[in-house]
Amino acid sequence: MIVLLATMKANEGKADAIIAEFAKLVPKVLKDPGTVGYMICRGTDDPNKIVVVEQYENREALQLHGQSEHFKAFNAATRGMFAGRAEIQVLNKVA
Repeated sequence: MIVLLATMKANEGKADAIIAEFAKLVPKVLKDPGTVGYMICRGTDDPNKIVVVEQYENREALQLHGQSEHFKAFNAATRGMFAGRAEIQVLNKVA
């Protein structure tokens, strides 16, 4: 199983709008073939910190997610709302 952690920072005043866009995205992603889980988290110490925890059966499912129309629409809807690029970690689940 592949686990992806995406850590990002919202521009000041944009976190709620980003979370609202994620709320639209999550149900669609969970229907994608090979998606096991997709969870959005917000920092307790920094409300502008957003972490996405994604789980996929394999790398192919992860690639499918990145190419999906709903993910592309999310990126378009949130363009300019993030402070820089996301920090991405791709891991293998071992236990």
